[in-house]
Amino acid sequence: MRRSARRVCGLLASLLLLASCSAPQESPCVLAADEMPESWRPAGQVQEGLATGPWTASESEEAAFTVRKGVEEMAELYGRRPAAVADLWEDSVASLIEVTYGSANTAAVDELARDAARNNLTILIQPYQDRDPGEARCADYGSVLPLALYAHNQYQENDNRVGHMVDFANSAFAQCRSLSEAMEIDYEPLFAAGEASLEEAFDLMIWGLLLIEAQVVPGMEMPAESRGFPAELWRFFQGYPLPGAAQFPDGADDDEFIETAYLATHIAYIPTGNHRFPIYVEDAPNVYDFHRENFYAVLEMGELDLVAEFVDSLRQYGCTAENDLQVRDGTRYMLDVFHSGGDRWMAYREPGQTDEDVDDYDLIHKAWTAVLGVREREIEQPAPGNYGGVVRGWLPDPSAR
Repeated sequence: MRRSARRVCGLLASLLLLASCSAPQESPCVLAADEMPESWRPAGQVQEGLATGPWTASESEEAAFTVRKGVEEMAELYGRRPAAVADLWEDSVASLIEVTYGSANTAAVDELARDAARNNLTILIQPYQDRDPGEARCADYGSVLPLALYAHNQYQENDNRVGHMVDFANSAFAQCRSLSEAMEIDYEPLFAAGEASLEEAFDLMIWGLLLIEAQVVPGMEMPAESRGFPAELWRFFQGYPLPGAAQFPDGADDDEFIETAYLATHIAYIPTGNHRFPIYVEDAPNVYDFHRENFYAVLEMGELDLVAEFVDSLRQYGCTAENDLQVRDGTRYMLDVFHSGGDRWMAYREPGQTDEDVDDYDLIHKAWTAVLGVREREIEQPAPGNYGGVVRGWLPDPSAR
């Protein structure tokens, strides 16, 4: 039977009163392999390579060191190659600012990440500052909306750049005949059929994140269709097929499995807001089970970025290297990769990959995902007016049921 965060409820009835009671939520974290279902456990060669023993304080210090080094690596690359900022667009901001989400970092690390993220954001919005928002076209919406959201989150409230970018996004959307046109995805037939390609699913996921965040930005125009889209998308993903590694001839090395695995980790970003807010097993059992059942297959395959995203997702359920075996094993793997690269995340190369094979996005993505995977966190709580509060308006907290 699946270990989950489901509450155990009993219904007590009498002739005059019907009441319910609940036990505390069971933790979804599992520290011992023999407490896991067979399909979750390490086996064979991957098991032989795993270190045993409890997580230590020195390892926590080591992990914190790698977080700072990763932020420094990314900031240095952007400073040395300014063209990378435009090439990565909003990802040049996300790769840095997400380090501060649900932060348990030192104040110095968060300040370094925020300063570098704001510097990239300023570079990206500068060309818009001299443009009249009335010149915006529908085709601008996908590029401008994320910048407007980051401007709201990263600049002071009275900074005129915030209002200007919000106006630009509103003007761009006003030129669109529908949300589908704004997104450049005809999403309604996909939802109706319950099917979408992996590429379409990724695009839908990104729009879901944006349209949730936009709802907490003052002045951002959000028609009913835009507000309702994220909840529809979540229902779509709750039934989206996520075949595991065992269903592919090449296992975890299969390209389609790898793309599916990346999608599974990204689906978890929707309720969490890129891992600021909690996620519960009940939110999407298929997503939780996919992470658990494919974790060791991915670890054995050994792609740093994907291992990191699996660990990053599991941490958002409240699991840590101290209370969860998979998080501990994944974090130790990542620390070994870091040290094998001379204490640099960007030195990592996949099997057969050379320096000529990687571009700026590849280099950033290695450090970005690794830092998010190893970092400890203090998960933020949903509240009215924040991203998590919007989500829990249509996805109830299981503990409140």
